[in-house]
Amino acid sequence: MKFFLIGYRCTGKTIIGKIFADRLNYKFLDMDQIIEQQTGSTISNLVEAHGWDYFRKIEKGILSNTIKMEDIVISTGGGIITDSENLIFLNKNGYTIWLDADIQTILSRLNSDPSTQSSRPSLTSKDLIKETEELLNTRRPLYAKTADLKIKTDLLSPEEIVTLIERRLI
Repeated sequence: MKFFLIGYRCTGKTIIGKIFADRLNYKFLDMDQIIEQQTGSTISNLVEAHGWDYFRKIEKGILSNTIKMEDIVISTGGGIITDSENLIFLNKNGYTIWLDADIQTILSRLNSDPSTQSSRPSLTSKDLIKETEELLNTRRPLYAKTADLKIKTDLLSPEEIVTLIERRLI
């Protein structure tokens, strides 16, 4: 079985993915980390040097390389759903879990995470609040269209969220 975790930045995909994979005794793959390893660059530097289209191309290649992987939990990038071919791939090749949070929670997590600067470059030229509002409005329908399961991550610990996922899968 293959599980894809989708959702906006700072909704818990990496931490929840690691815990979920451990509980299942599955492998864990963080797509953003793979991109950084393969390119030898932070996501911020990569996007600054080559642009978002280049990043999305690499991301799409990594996603397609997961086709034969089994017994794995994959944390995707927040924008993976912006490509219609990726949506089809996610739906056909695994069980997709959407981790969602309110905008206030996302902004609080973005501002308190020291890795935000290097791993979460601005997606637009707008300020963080406006950018987050606009992108959530655009992406939430795509997450909803893709997800087999939706979990709100605002008020629960990562361990509680994984337990909730497990209960909903049984």
